[in-house]
Amino acid sequence: MLKKLAAISLTAGVLVLMAPAVASAAPVVPTESDSYAGTPRVSVDDPIIDICEVSTVAFGAGYFLPSENVGVSVSGLNAGDSAVSGNTAAADGSLVVTFRPPSDGEGSYALAFSGSRSYTATITVSHGHDSAVSCDHDPGVASAGTELPLTGGGLELALTGGSVSPWVLGGGAAALVAGGVLVATGVTRRKRA
Repeated sequence: MLKKLAAISLTAGVLVLMAPAVASAAPVVPTESDSYAGTPRVSVDDPIIDICEVSTVAFGAGYFLPSENVGVSVSGLNAGDSAVSGNTAAADGSLVVTFRPPSDGEGSYALAFSGSRSYTATITVSHGHDSAVSCDHDPGVASAGTELPLTGGGLELALTGGSVSPWVLGGGAAALVAGGVLVATGVTRRKRA
């Protein structure tokens, strides 16, 4: 019984302490036959904005055809008064579109992109501290968001803002110590017998 309890405690301790490392492991570089991983990157900086702010949707190179005219439609509260800039893909197939909500906008807005590939970005607008009267609603003048750059070979992990709880680490360490104590107790008992 003591051996089983020691094995279970050691295994539980190792698994709990290994979990954060496994959860944050970087993905393996995809092969060309992996169509999901081969899809060019799309990023939405600032998916939650205030009335006076701008959100940018950026499509990576090769997402659309070179110089393709991409249809962009916006749906949401008073969507007709929102401002969208940029709908022609660059020579490499990339595209950057900025969105500024209407001065009386609020809630979720769906930006639907239709072209050689389709995509829908959701941007949420909240009433913050800025007054709509003080906003310049020209998205061409607005500054870009704060998208973190890619690292290394173009692959990155999602930035979720989460962290490992000290309680989880403490529990794993306690299980590992308990297993070690049980093993040591078993060895001591064998030597005495």
